[in-house]
Order: sequence, then structure tokens, then C-alpha cells
Amino acid sequence: MTPKKKDIYIGGKPPAHGGHARTPYIIALVVIALAAAGFFAYRYARLARPPRTVVVEESSELKIYYPSRPAKLSLKSSPARNTLTDREKADAIISGLRTGKVLPDTLALTDFAADTEGTLILNFTPDIALLKLDPLTEIQTIYAIVNSFLANFTKAKNVQLLAAGQAFFTIGGTVYTYRPIEFNSQMLED
Repeated sequence: MTPKKKDIYIGGKPPAHGGHARTPYIIALVVIALAAAGFFAYRYARLARPPRTVVVEESSELKIYYPSRPAKLSLKSSPARNTLTDREKADAIISGLRTGKVLPDTLALTDFAADTEGTLILNFTPDIALLKLDPLTEIQTIYAIVNSFLANFTKAKNVQLLAAGQAFFTIGGTVYTYRPIEFNSQMLED
């Protein structure tokens, strides 16, 4: 005969409702407690992390004036970053004028500055004073440069054109360029 197994109970007494009846409740409570602990650990870890820096790069538009018929200037805008330095903005304007065939590819802006009276000083390579332009093209070219710069540098009042650091009287005899030139609104398309 085999001896009967004897159940061993904690506290020496058998449970009142059967020993296995509480087991699903205990397991459910343990699972809920672990899920809650995991949730709070995740939330804490998320809050403890430094926030991500989101760089919002605002963009604006460069306003570039191009010759149009009859003897007018038309405005075209091209997108540009707001974070451009003044020199980068000046180079972007020159590039836009080259793309629109207003300026030849050989002409370069060597220096760019602004004085305290609101004059933008554009120092080009000597080629600017040597351009061979008919009178209408000369007028449109000069005012395409001047209007484009003044439209994008709103605190400036006028533009002084230089060739190799020197003021020059005219390109082809039509527009006087020795003194600073102001924005010409009469040439704008209606």
C-alpha cells in the first residue's frame, strides 16, 4: 500500500474555499501591477529625456527685377532661406540676375557693404564699366540691379555701383552712375 500524500498548508489549516480558487486573482493582480509599473517607467523615461530641438527654417522670397517689354521691369520672386547673411543674399541676387541674362557670367560682385546713410555699395569687377549696351538695355540693366537690391534690403535707400573699387560715370552714356541711385518705380510693370 502506498502512503497517501498529505497536503501541506501554510498556517497548518486547509483553505476554506479550496486552495486554487485565489490563484487567477493573484495572477491578474500581478499582471496589472507589472503593467502599471511598466507604464509609469516608460512615462518617466520619456519625461526625463531632454526635448528634441526642432529647427524651423523659415523661408522668404528674393525679389528680382528683370527687363521686360516695353522698357519696363518685371518682378519675379525666388525662394530663399531667412538665415542668409547679407553677403549670401547679395550673391543670390547677382546669381538671379545672371540666370535671367541681365548680367553676363563674367561679371562678379567682389565686395558688398552698406554705409550708415543707407547706401548699399556694390563693387563689381571692372567688366561692369566696359559693358557694351544700347541705351534701353543700359537703363533696364542698371535699374534691374538697383531695384533688386533695394527690394531685398529694405533699410537701404540707394545703391552705389563701383568698378574695381572706383565710381564710374556711366556704362554707355545713358545712366549717370557716379552717385548713388534710388529705386525706380516708374519702370515697374503695371
